Amino acid sequence: MSELEWTNREKRLTRIRNLSAFMKWVVSLVLVIILLLGGLVLVELALPTDLLFSPGETIDFAEVERRLDEVPYLQRLGIAALFGIAVALLSLAVWNIRQVFKRFQAMEFFSPKTLANVISIGVWLIVFAIFDLISDPIGSVILTYDFPPGERLVEVTLDGAEIFCLVLGALMLLLGWILREAALIADENRQFV
Repeated sequence: MSELEWTNREKRLTRIRNLSAFMKWVVSLVLVIILLLGGLVLVELALPTDLLFSPGETIDFAEVERRLDEVPYLQRLGIAALFGIAVALLSLAVWNIRQVFKRFQAMEFFSPKTLANVISIGVWLIVFAIFDLISDPIGSVILTYDFPPGERLVEVTLDGAEIFCLVLGALMLLLGWILREAALIADENRQFV
């Protein structure tokens, strides 16, 4: 390798390290915000207080919208549980994204841990998308459970967020599998030589 190629390679690796370090901290900040805001909303939903929401604030699942102060406490707990699960699933995906940037910063491109994190991003995004898809009908049932029979609703929706998470999750899962195969091939080639 010539000195010019070596210099160019070092510049590229430095750029990768710097951007990975920056993105690691950006994603860490996003994760903290998700956890803090998610925790605040969860507490507000689970406790009958008005810290964040005004008394006339509404909550909606799919096409069902209802004033929060009209929802009985047990139903609010059910909505809080759905919200808590969604926050946890999204946090797991974001945590794995952070770990990938951390490993890229350390130049661990093909380490088993890096590849496991890339695959985990895909898995958690797919699980989040599926949960988001099924949480709308469950949430609409919980939200209207105290209505008289015949007025209770089950709403099913599919929006762009679920489709995006499914596609991105599948892409990350596939990319993780491909990178794992590339790492195995590279390892076999090193052993052969």
